[in-house]
Amino acid sequence: MTATGKQTDALNLGPREQRKRRLLGIVALTVGVGLAFVLVVTGAPRLARLVVFFPVWMAGLGLLQARERTCIALAARGMCNMDDGEARIEDETVVADLRAAARRINRRALITASIITLVTLVFPG
Repeated sequence: MTATGKQTDALNLGPREQRKRRLLGIVALTVGVGLAFVLVVTGAPRLARLVVFFPVWMAGLGLLQARERTCIALAARGMCNMDDGEARIEDETVVADLRAAARRINRRALITASIITLVTLVFPG
């Protein structure tokens, strides 16, 4: 978002890099949901169910980065990878926009993982 509240077209991932993150997200989501299911069905202690957080957080990061076409690690370094290797982004306004997008992505992934983890804790142990 810019100061006027408009979404910018700042992005730092090409189509191939987006696919990689989408695949990571799908695999991590599958692992997280499967793990949550097994832990709830077997009546694992609630404390043990906290392990669901990490794969679900990774899933959120992968899927959101793919959708937003923004890698949070590259944004932190002011870089992009448009499928032909990493390159430095010279425009500081674009870098600032990417870093803001990266913060939003991470925040949304953390919130999502927290909610899903809490749901797994609701079931009796």
